[in-house]
Amino acid sequence: MVGKLWTSVRLTGLAEAILATSAILLAATPSASPAAGPNSRISNTRPSTEYAPTAAPTLMEVTPDAVSFLDVPPGETYTQTVRITNISEGTFQIKRITASSAEFGITGIILPVVVAPGMSETFTISYKGAPETHGDAQLCIETSAGDMPLALKAKASAVKDERELTASEAGINFEDVALGNSSAREVVLTNSGNRVLNISGISVSGAGFGLSGTGALSLSPGQKISVDVNFAPKSAGRRTGNLRVSSAEGGSLLEIPLSAAGVAASQNVVKLNWEENPASVGGYVIYRSAEPTGPYTRLSAQAIPSAEYVDTGLAAGHTYYYVVTSVGTDEVESEYSAPIAATVPEA
Repeated sequence: MVGKLWTSVRLTGLAEAILATSAILLAATPSASPAAGPNSRISNTRPSTEYAPTAAPTLMEVTPDAVSFLDVPPGETYTQTVRITNISEGTFQIKRITASSAEFGITGIILPVVVAPGMSETFTISYKGAPETHGDAQLCIETSAGDMPLALKAKASAVKDERELTASEAGINFEDVALGNSSAREVVLTNSGNRVLNISGISVSGAGFGLSGTGALSLSPGQKISVDVNFAPKSAGRRTGNLRVSSAEGGSLLEIPLSAAGVAASQNVVKLNWEENPASVGGYVIYRSAEPTGPYTRLSAQAIPSAEYVDTGLAAGHTYYYVVTSVGTDEVESEYSAPIAATVPEA
């Protein structure tokens, strides 16, 4: 078996493959020399005639001649297609293809198979990632061209299994909410690991807490989803609960503590007005928070057309902070304005 460089390389599959040259299998043609006669003498023996070896004919091309599967997540399978082309003038048979490691699989071809001149056969090499493994293997292609199989090098490595779901909030503490009203907070969940996370459900516990935007789903690495947690007290008092994200494989992927309080509602209201934006705008959006640094909760579902707003259902004796944004006719929202504070009287 002799190697020969080729420039054509075709890669398929999800794996990162090392750009490799094609492998050429050559049929070996032995050199020959005449044997000396049994009665020959050294003194009168004529020098033997030496025959130069004949160039071996090229039989087949294998593209690529090496495969590589790098950083494969554990449990996932990557594949790559290999092509065997008969570039000789004769016909040969592919008898068997084997891998030296059980982590590699051979599919997509029914053996034995006869390959006519100019024709090709393809098969698929697969690699299933095992936790924190790496190493080399060989793929042997046995043909009717000779006793020596053609060996393809295979290299593979798997990355550490990392399953992690993170949230934009470590905990959610609602501002005091007046009885008969509700407050909502958005939570962004992110798959920060390297495996697909299968979520069977998202739920909340605790009196007065609710949730929207839930259901079974799968998150690819780096993918995000948003859910809205709300609190609508039916009675006065402090309340605690939890936001829980459950795994389809069992157990919990994430838990976030919730806290809030229901308080008596005030008959007073906060009237807001601001200077209109001289630029062309489609409306304004108002946000409120219990802290000057936020987080701020949007109050109006739709942009309001005028530069004034009346906020009702507030807790007596509490201070609220407001910011406003303008929405352009292109529906692009501006940054927050500077916050203003308003304190609701006790009575």
